[in-house]
Amino acid sequence: MLLARAVARISLPITLLIGLTLATAGPAAAAETDYQKVFSVAKAQLGDPWKHYAKGPHKFDCVGFVWYVYAQNGLKDRIGGYRGVKSYYNWFRSRGLVSKTNPKVGDLIVWGRFKHIGIYIGDGKAISALVNPYGVKIHKVKGYLNVGFKAYLHVKINR
Repeated sequence: MLLARAVARISLPITLLIGLTLATAGPAAAAETDYQKVFSVAKAQLGDPWKHYAKGPHKFDCVGFVWYVYAQNGLKDRIGGYRGVKSYYNWFRSRGLVSKTNPKVGDLIVWGRFKHIGIYIGDGKAISALVNPYGVKIHKVKGYLNVGFKAYLHVKINR
């Protein structure tokens, strides 16, 4: 009986302390999505200059930029590794992941006859490494580049 009273005296304050801690801690932060990670790295490169065959960390061509952004987040397997624009297109096409509609943020975009590639960021906009003097820049998907839009390559990531 004395033992039961002692346990009750100790356990009640501990229970109250745990309850108070949980009540004031607030909601847990949501885990960052793959797309948020990709966009964060891509956005950090804004203004970095274009250089042919460069894959970062401070100079890029369009393919090097896409590869760098996904590789920095451990997601290079989602885009088939490092490859040229046409090879990216073919890799996604062989998996049934190419279309001209319904882009989701984080999908890749191909322009022209495999001339350029970038990342869709929503609201009809993309981020990509453009030939100088622009470098890494946010721009419209359609009507901005002097080569026409070709397709979206649908990347399997969480958004």
